[in-house]
Amino acid sequence: MDNTLETPFMTPLKKSLFSLLVLPFSLFLSGSVLAEEAQQPQPAAPPQFTVPDPVAVVNGTPIPKATFDLYAQQLSGQAPVDSPEASQALIDQLILEELLVQEAHQQNLTEDPEIQQQLTMIQRSLLASTVMRRMLNADAPSADAIQKEYETAVAAMRDKEYKASHILVDSEDKAKEIIAELQKGGQFAELAKTHSSDGSAANGGELGWFTPNMMVPPFAQAVTQMEKGKYSEQPVQTPFGWHVILLEDTRDTTPPALEELKPQITQMLQSRKVNDYLEQLRSGAEVEVMEIQVSEATPAEGGAAEQKAE
Repeated sequence: MDNTLETPFMTPLKKSLFSLLVLPFSLFLSGSVLAEEAQQPQPAAPPQFTVPDPVAVVNGTPIPKATFDLYAQQLSGQAPVDSPEASQALIDQLILEELLVQEAHQQNLTEDPEIQQQLTMIQRSLLASTVMRRMLNADAPSADAIQKEYETAVAAMRDKEYKASHILVDSEDKAKEIIAELQKGGQFAELAKTHSSDGSAANGGELGWFTPNMMVPPFAQAVTQMEKGKYSEQPVQTPFGWHVILLEDTRDTTPPALEELKPQITQMLQSRKVNDYLEQLRSGAEVEVMEIQVSEATPAEGGAAEQKAE
């Protein structure tokens, strides 16, 4: 689609996103340090190397290779740990993390109620997200489901696009005067440059290509009822003023290809599956919701003192 000049009477387009990401703090710490390593040119054939088990011993406490592997797996999308240098960088970060953990134990932070509460929250989030992730992985959207949803979306998209220009003024009388000038042979673009209060005036009122849902209803309704190459013989009123519209051309919309919409369709189907799964859990559970107690607000002490003083 051609670039369309934005005008104040166009309605905003809405987008929805669905995402689920849970990463521990230590992963961000390691990722930031390893990012520089990931930017370095990688050899065509990386050398063979073996990571020891444990990878390090800090004040007598070993850091097992299983911990290293877990962090390396979570970092794979940010900074691949596929070289001795990257592995050593990750080990260095695990050593620093272990030192901080040992210091936390010395400060008895594990007994801190606030820390315990945060750990409980992290555990709840991890458990909940793991259930959702495994459910989605076990029942990923099929190719047939994606194709069916695509066909439904394309059917809803079938519409016409319109290419139009307009002249926006602040009164019906001014709009009628402009229509009279057009009837006398006036040039639409020149009249737009002279009289239009819209940002498109500099381009002769051109709005480019648009679909009706991109415009406020009165404007869209008028355009869809016009004949190509004609201008509106009566002013069109919208919340932004009075319009004289010239319909330049129309064309059928071309829907995006399946591959272009596939990521969004997959996310939508996953989101729908999540909602259905949660509804199923909720409907099969015994849930007792306690009533929220609402009390009337009381004036602050300072305010009460002032009222007494008065």
